[in-house]
Amino acid sequence: MQALLIDAPIYVFRSYFSLPENWHSLEPKFPTHAVYGFTGFLLDILRRQQPEYIFCAFDESLGSGFRHQLCADYKANRELPDEALVFQLNACRQLCRVLGVTEMASSEFEADDLIGSMAGVIRKQNIQPVIVSRDKDLMQLIKEKDLYWDFGKSNAKGQAELETELDLGCAQMADYLALVGDTSDNIRGVPGIGSKTAKQMLSHFSDVDAIMSHLDQLQDLPIRGAKKLADKLAGCADQLQLARQLTTITCDAESVPSLQGIEWKGIHLDAFEIFCEEMGFGAVFSQRTADLKLRQTPQYITTPRFPK
Repeated sequence: MQALLIDAPIYVFRSYFSLPENWHSLEPKFPTHAVYGFTGFLLDILRRQQPEYIFCAFDESLGSGFRHQLCADYKANRELPDEALVFQLNACRQLCRVLGVTEMASSEFEADDLIGSMAGVIRKQNIQPVIVSRDKDLMQLIKEKDLYWDFGKSNAKGQAELETELDLGCAQMADYLALVGDTSDNIRGVPGIGSKTAKQMLSHFSDVDAIMSHLDQLQDLPIRGAKKLADKLAGCADQLQLARQLTTITCDAESVPSLQGIEWKGIHLDAFEIFCEEMGFGAVFSQRTADLKLRQTPQYITTPRFPK
């Protein structure tokens, strides 16, 4: 048995940047193209998988998360969402509730952390986690029996296949990112350490700590520029340790639901139809709900409004 753990922001933003603004909410009048794309994505995955368990993780810690407390520059290169985008993100969370899908965001933890923590809960119940994402950062969570799946783009992949593609252990992904940096999150790497060099070092040592504990051995490795590696790393020791903290997905968020809390019990059909009307979709998704499990006690939660 499997549990789908969905990295929701990835698929929301894919629609936000790729779809035209052809749909608008009734009140207030905002574009809803990201909601439209995410609706199609969720309906497709529900129809295809008919999951027993499903969980959508969202981001809420846009400046308040524990990583921001560690480093003021973390994700400082990203613009905060404007009112129109916040509306769409809130609507996507509401969509999950209408479709009977458990969703969650946290002011302390990012979506990745919620997924990592949820995966730990699931494994203890002998359920297979299927992490649905296209973000390579999440590959660090994949263990022997887990699956990683970019829905609609590729087949689900296990640890061995991912590690062959990465030329790196899944568990080493955070160390790799700490060494080379992650520009999307504004995390600095070690100057002069590129992808190839980082992978070569991690093929000889298990992680950043092991590398830093054996600086005297680096000059003997069959790596181009090996004689200068120790000096490069020693000069960035503090930055490297900070980067390792920032790139590591935590798996101990105690606020995540139990396994029973993410059971999919079916969609609230009446509520979904009202939702589509409010988002300006009309009846375009009506046929796509025909073979979905329905929930007989719909309770509609109105579209989130902005505080005045």
